[in-house]
Order: sequence, then structure tokens, then C-alpha cells
Amino acid sequence: MNRSEELVYNLCKKSFLSLWSYANPKGKNGKELCDVLVVCDPDIIVISVKEIESTNSGDVSTDWKRWQKRAIEKSYRQIYGAENWIKNATHVITSEGREALPFPENDRRKIHRISVALGGKGQVPIYFGEFGKGYVHVFDEDSLDIIMNELDTITDFIKYLNDKEFLLISGIMPTFFGREEDLLALYIHHGRIFPTISGHVMINDDFWSDVTKKPEYIAKKEEDKISYAWDWIIELFSNDFYQGNLQFGLSLSEVEITMRTMAREDRFSRRILGEAFSEFVELNKEKKIKSRCVPCPSGVSYVFLACPREEDRKHRVSELGARCFVIRGLYPENKTVVGIATETYEKGKPFSMDAFHYSKNDWTQKDQDDLNYLKNELGIFSQPEIKNERVDEYPQTYQKST
Repeated sequence: MNRSEELVYNLCKKSFLSLWSYANPKGKNGKELCDVLVVCDPDIIVISVKEIESTNSGDVSTDWKRWQKRAIEKSYRQIYGAENWIKNATHVITSEGREALPFPENDRRKIHRISVALGGKGQVPIYFGEFGKGYVHVFDEDSLDIIMNELDTITDFIKYLNDKEFLLISGIMPTFFGREEDLLALYIHHGRIFPTISGHVMINDDFWSDVTKKPEYIAKKEEDKISYAWDWIIELFSNDFYQGNLQFGLSLSEVEITMRTMAREDRFSRRILGEAFSEFVELNKEKKIKSRCVPCPSGVSYVFLACPREEDRKHRVSELGARCFVIRGLYPENKTVVGIATETYEKGKPFSMDAFHYSKNDWTQKDQDDLNYLKNELGIFSQPEIKNERVDEYPQTYQKST
């Protein structure tokens, strides 16, 4: 990778996490497919990076056209070529030639095209849109960094891309006096949607600066810090898999579906989950609870379990699976359950973690009978304590009067 490709790849690993991000994957005849590829079922993000220094011929218009042709046109042609190869491919091929994650099935996959045009130094106009074979988003180095740090989950990022495409395809043309981040500010200011009341949207050049100075925005960033505990858990399992440290030798597909379910949670949900898990560890350490369940609006319920250090891990995993089964029945609206198990926390001592993925669409009478047995005979979630809390993504802040 060159410097610019490495910059984009590192942003992708931070935002979309390492299990789903590939630098310089291979395509037709073993040649480079694109600069960065992100595959997180059902989404595929194809990224082409071009760093072209703008020239100074004395004719600004000519210089702009030359830069745009070399930085943007060449980029979207590479993206279209990569997409064409992916249509007939079954798996990602890494830069080392190794077969990696499978591509989503054709009837489910959603391809997103991103051109990263570097070297314009904010002086050359950036254009984006439909170039003949699908919508291409074009970012420069500054806007990409801001957007991927602000929308730093696959779900938040993809929603922004989709909403932005819908805005422009619907005929509502934004007038830019600013940059891409000011468009992002408009999006955030309106509750993660674009205003579509009129056919014209005005975007000022200081909107991003104004939004990020708001007390609610600053409070959100502070509250979001705990959410990165969720990212840490995902990366822990991913790294252990690649390093061969998983005790039960799960396959890539088995690890990926569990971690992907966790990674598809948006930043706000990760805040709730990260806080719930951290609180659970503390309560377990004080011997107040052994397990906890957190149902999410995403359609996934999460089960946390902590067992004594001397307990056999096979027994721990079995109990985790049983608890996931019970929760699937207790919260029928959530068809998927992910469980995470560990030891009771002791400062300075090593720990292990196990993950379990359970998904079942139909719930039968036999399932209900088994659930009743696990609850009534084995005491699994037999008398749960239910706790309801209201959490605001953008907390309201109040200043005391003096």
C-alpha cells in the first residue's frame, strides 16, 4: 500500500473493524481489484483511492478539469470494473491470494461505491453522482476523515450513503457554500435524515463547525465513549481467530456471523450495550447477578454470562447456549440471540471470553416446553428482574442559574 491507501485502509479498520476490511484485494487474473474493500453482509463497499497533485498552469479551469479527470474519472472506472468482477465471484481474495469472506448472495448484496480523491487540497471542486453504472460517492481527505470518524459503524455509515443518494435521486439538489461535512451537519441536525420539504437545500460553509459546538453534540461524544467497549470485544474475538487463539477452533464463517451481528449495531446501540456489559461485569464481581439480557431494536437480544474461574469452559458454553435459547423464547420479536461469556472479574488476572450465536425464526410447542423446563427445573432466567431506562442519543444539558 502507498501512503494514501494506507490512510484510507486504517480509517476503514477503525470504523468497520478489521474482520471486514481488506487492503488491495485481488480480482481478475490476480490483479488488484481495488484499493480497499469492505464486506459486511449484505453490504459491499468498493473504494478506489487516487492521490493526484493539482497543477498550476495559470488556467484554473484547465487545471481543475485535468485533476478531476485523473483523480475522479480514473477512480470510478476502477470501481465499476471491480463491481463487474464481484458479480461473478464467490469470495474475497486477499492481497496475499488467500480466499477470505464469501460475498453476499446476489439477490441480497448491496454495493456502495466510494472514490477518494486526494491532492486537491480543498481547492478543486468535487463532483459525485451517477457516472453511468451506479452512484459513486466522492470524498477528499478531509471530508472522508470527518465522515468516517463521525459515522464510525457500518450501519451508521451505510445509512448516510443511502440517504444521500435518495436526496439527490429524488431531485432535491443541495446548494453547497461549504464542504461535504456541512452536508453531514445538515443530516445530523435533522435527526439523521435529510429535509425533503422543498426541492432545494441550502448548506452554509460553517454548518459543521456550528453543529459540533452544540452542548448536545459534545454531551453525545462524551456518552459514546463507553460504546467502544463493544468495538473492543469484537476486535478481541477477531484477533484471536486470526492468531489461532480460539479454544474451540471455530471457522471463519462461525466467528464472522457472530461478530457481524454485533458489528451491525449502530453507535447509539453500542453505547447502550457497552454500558450494560460494563455494568454487568461490576455487578457480577460483587456477586449480585450471574447473567443479564439486553434486547435491542435491531432485532437481536444479547446475553451476558460470568462464571466462577474454576468452572469448566465447556460447561460455561453449554449454559450460555441454554440461556440464549430461553431468551429467544422470552423475547419472540427478536429472532437472533448473541451470548458472551467470561469469568468473574478479578483485577490483574487473565480472562477468557466465549461467544454464542443462536437464530431461529419459528418457535414451536416443543421449543416452549424445553424453555419451560430450563426455567422451572434449572432456574435459567426463572425470576428475571426487569429494568427499563430512557436514554437520549443527544443528552440535553442544562446550566444552573446563579
